[in-house]
Formats: sequence, structure tokens, C-alpha cells
Amino acid sequence: MADIVALAKEELEARGKADAAALAARAVSGEADGTELTASQDTIPTWRQRDFSDVPVGTPYKWQGVVYKLWQQHDATGQPDWSPDKAVSLWDICHTIDPKLAGPYVQPQGTLGMYQPEDCCTENGHVWKCTQPNTVYPPSQLPASWEDLGTEEEIREA
Repeated sequence: MADIVALAKEELEARGKADAAALAARAVSGEADGTELTASQDTIPTWRQRDFSDVPVGTPYKWQGVVYKLWQQHDATGQPDWSPDKAVSLWDICHTIDPKLAGPYVQPQGTLGMYQPEDCCTENGHVWKCTQPNTVYPPSQLPASWEDLGTEEEIREA
């Protein structure tokens, strides 16, 4: 019985790695957008300190509940402060246009991660849809660039 369990576990791990690799390839090619990547967070590896020098630009990683894509190859082996939320020149933020998948507003990193029309986020218990291109301010600071879609609870239950 233990052999069957071990074999099943190995098979699941192999499938998970294959699924993650296929999703990463779609992200690198531009086929997988922020909505698909956000919906597939369970198959995206978590960022860790490592050498990203040979990782294809566009490869997704998740960090603290947010999906980022590699923007610039680099070696973060000895750089604990080069996480995607801090190393703004190395990572791009992924946004979703699906209100049910919306996560908390994340401050854009320079020109990377700016919110575009239809991109969604949450703030103060509400789900917001961006209405203006290149938006860098949250709904609470620039309400004219956002449409309030309702409370998070209402959106998730709809």
C-alpha cells in the first residue's frame, strides 16, 4: 500500500511540475494574461532567493498573494531584499480583469504594473474596476479612474 501512495504522490508532483511549466511557457509567450495567471496561482511557484539569470523573461512567480512576471533576468542568490515587491526594476505585477479574482490594490512599480481599463482590485472592502489607462493611484486617491463594482462579498457571491 505504501508503494501505491508513493507512486501516486510522485505522479501528482510530476503533473504539477508539468502544469507549472506549461503555464510559464504560456506566460513567456504572452498567451497567458494576468487573469489566467491570477486564476492559476496554485500552480505558480513562490518566489525565493535564487539565480534568475537563465529564467525566461515573463516567467510568473507569486509573492505575498500577488503574481509577478520576471521583467529582467538577475541573480538574487545573495539578495534577500530583491523580492518582487521590493526589486521594482526586476518584476512586473499581474492584474486580473475578473472581479471575482481581484486582489488588494498593489502600488505600481514605476511604469510596471500600472492599472489599465478593466483591471480590477480591492480596496476598503470593495472591488474596483479601472476606467483610465496607466492608473497609478488607488481608488481612494483617484476615484475618477475607478468604478466601484460593489463589496467584495457581493462580487464573490454573484
